[in-house]
Amino acid sequence: MEFIVVFLVSLLVLLFLVVGLLFGRAPTYRPDRAYILALLQGVEDRSTTEQAWSLFIHTPISHDMDLETFRRRCYQFDQGEVMGVKSRAGINGYLYDPKGRDYIKALAEEFDLFIRNEPLSVDF
Repeated sequence: MEFIVVFLVSLLVLLFLVVGLLFGRAPTYRPDRAYILALLQGVEDRSTTEQAWSLFIHTPISHDMDLETFRRRCYQFDQGEVMGVKSRAGINGYLYDPKGRDYIKALAEEFDLFIRNEPLSVDF
């Protein structure tokens, strides 16, 4: 009797596992342009968390090459590869020091202008 109970419980667990694998999908990171703009603007007003910022700059964006270009620029800044601007940690909840925030703010303004000037539809 014990064998049947253990067998049925194991079978039930395996069935849930198979159903989960069949109908689940792999986790993906597909941010849209409005989210990235809010992330860039959040560096200035402390609404961007360190985890969200780190996920953004360290995860390649393959579905939108324009977003990937801005992500790479932010990554290069974070790694200290931008001439004239050093990436220094901020205090009191800020991700960067005032010069770094000014650089990210300029990127956010450029990205906002880019979003405003993009076409509403693309013809293939």
